[in-house]
Amino acid sequence: MKHFNPFYLIIFFIFLTASVRAQSVKEHPIIRPFPGSVLTNNNQQVYQDFAEYSFRVKDPQTGKNIKKTIQGKYWGLAYIIFDSKGNWDASHSILEYRENYKQAALENNGTIMYENQGYLTFTLPGDDGSETWCEVHIWNKSMQDLRIIEQKGFKKSLAFGPTEMKAALDAEGRVQLHGILFEVDKSSLQLKSNKQLEHIVILLKENRDLKLEVQGHTDDQGSEEYNLKLSQNRAATLVNYLGLFGIDINRLKAKGFGESKPVMSNATEEGKTRNRRVELVQLNDRNVSGKK
Repeated sequence: MKHFNPFYLIIFFIFLTASVRAQSVKEHPIIRPFPGSVLTNNNQQVYQDFAEYSFRVKDPQTGKNIKKTIQGKYWGLAYIIFDSKGNWDASHSILEYRENYKQAALENNGTIMYENQGYLTFTLPGDDGSETWCEVHIWNKSMQDLRIIEQKGFKKSLAFGPTEMKAALDAEGRVQLHGILFEVDKSSLQLKSNKQLEHIVILLKENRDLKLEVQGHTDDQGSEEYNLKLSQNRAATLVNYLGLFGIDINRLKAKGFGESKPVMSNATEEGKTRNRRVELVQLNDRNVSGKK
């Protein structure tokens, strides 16, 4: 007769009891766990109306792994899967877990920010301009820790719509745009820039007398000469892109400034991210299209 190990029975009742208690914790209404998962120990479940968390992400410009701190509504959730005998279910691989979360995110118009072994970070867009961040940590082939932040308003302040752009140009003569992203060390646009680019097209079509200098800016990684050339090529790419949508490029002037005009210190990753930007500067008839 096979010897019965009471350890598994104790563990089963601990998790079963904790799971029942954990049902009082507010789960996220959109991001759901791997099928068959249940909440674990109640002490590991956290919900706060406002908190911050540093997510693992891959910098889109440098390709390096960094941490990005996001603030908003916070969920800290821990899930587990049991098999039919009440033991931890180790039948699923870490890759299977990660791919399921990844595909669920992509099906909801999400963006993958980081993935490596047992970690996955993704974002989901909200209809109100908000953005939800989620980091999944899979370990022991049955445990899943989810860290979720619903970020309100921040995304919209970086990705102005055409109305906000025009208001900023009227008030200050320029507007900074952080929603236009390029491939690492290249002048080719990333697909996630499409929404911001669409806003610029609308801005120029609705304001046909508007003339702009399209400025490219970089952080301080690499030589000054390299960054100057890269920023000029990126600005030119954007001008050419707008021309494809019927915008008269004689209304536009591409200008690269490289690393010469930072808006924050390059000593931090957040500062470098903010310095890698596009700016639109309003021009008059005398200095558009390269004229002095």
